[in-house]
Amino acid sequence: MLITTCSHCQARFRVSPQQLNVRQGQVRCGRCNQIFNGFQSLERFPDDDTGSRLLAAQEAAERDQARAAMSSATVDLPLDASAAPVDDMPALETVEPAAPEPRASRPAPAAREPLEPEPELTLEMPPRKPVSRAWSFGVVLLALILLLEVAFAFRGPVAQRYPALRPALEAACEPFKCTVPWVREDGLLKLEDSEMLEVPGKPGEIALGARLRNLASVAQEYPHLELTLTDNTGQAAARRVFRPTDYLGRPLAPGEVMAPGIELALHLRLHTPNLKATGYELLLFYP
Repeated sequence: MLITTCSHCQARFRVSPQQLNVRQGQVRCGRCNQIFNGFQSLERFPDDDTGSRLLAAQEAAERDQARAAMSSATVDLPLDASAAPVDDMPALETVEPAAPEPRASRPAPAAREPLEPEPELTLEMPPRKPVSRAWSFGVVLLALILLLEVAFAFRGPVAQRYPALRPALEAACEPFKCTVPWVREDGLLKLEDSEMLEVPGKPGEIALGARLRNLASVAQEYPHLELTLTDNTGQAAARRVFRPTDYLGRPLAPGEVMAPGIELALHLRLHTPNLKATGYELLLFYP
């Protein structure tokens, strides 16, 4: 037999395991309507008259206490829970779970009004100020000066590449006392069949002969010729430079040059009365 006691009014109740296990021991007292845990004060008694007698004694004590209270209003007798009779025990109710409090419903969000399309951002460029005539004239003048400087610096290659422009370039150079140079590539000049001999019947006089060839595909200026005479030891005994007018025997005409692929015969006579030359060296160059 299982008996539990209310923790508030000390009333005793007969319970069963199924009754306590419904809500994990939470029950409601039939006397004071308070909720208590039936497992905390649970007592077990053998299934004989002991439990019945205990409950009968509790019930009798409660009846006596009630009669005493009715006969004398000035005397309050304590109730002995152990004397309460079983038949008059208040009912024991299991506690139902409290219904969850309804949550406050949030107001439904108001329907959003359709957004008006934002105006497109248009970038407007500020109006450009018209370029002044003086500025335009200055730019054109500077460009022309730059073009003239480039043409003057490269007048030779330009005239060689575009022969039709040479007369115009020479005419432009005439007021400034300048010339339009020709190609001057001494590496494309070659001396062939050179020889040096004593002039018969004229002691102290030697004759030098050679052939000069222009290997370039374009016309070139006449080069300078350097002659070095050597003695028996191979050391330089005398050196002389000949200009084009020296080895040609005449002055050059204006604009006279060596045509591409031309071959020119050179003849020189030298007076060396105090020198006995045994060898020579020739060198072509542009000063």
